[in-house]
Amino acid sequence: MVAHILQIAYYTTLRETRARMLQAAGYRVTSVVGNDEAMRLDKAAIASVDLVVIGFCALQTVRTTMVQWLKARYPNIVVVVLQFHNWEKFPEADAATLSDDPTVWLATIATLLKA
Repeated sequence: MVAHILQIAYYTTLRETRARMLQAAGYRVTSVVGNDEAMRLDKAAIASVDLVVIGFCALQTVRTTMVQWLKARYPNIVVVVLQFHNWEKFPEADAATLSDDPTVWLATIATLLKA
């Protein structure tokens, strides 16, 4: 079965680029731009995903809010945050990885989906 990933991006161009990378890696992808759009998704749509990727182009507080919202409502969904800086911390996330090298964050996603 193909893993389904929800991608929350903060810029349309990055959403499209990242979606293509995830699809090329063999994943089914649903993409949204921003926390508000993600929070408006149908409950069943979010519950059907295997993993959520949160992009790096928003303030840490904005991304932390999204992680906390997801974990409060969908505690079993794996959440990966792409970091802009290595000093950023997302303790509620299942993983955080630097965004500058797609091979690194794609490997993190693959590892988490196999667990």
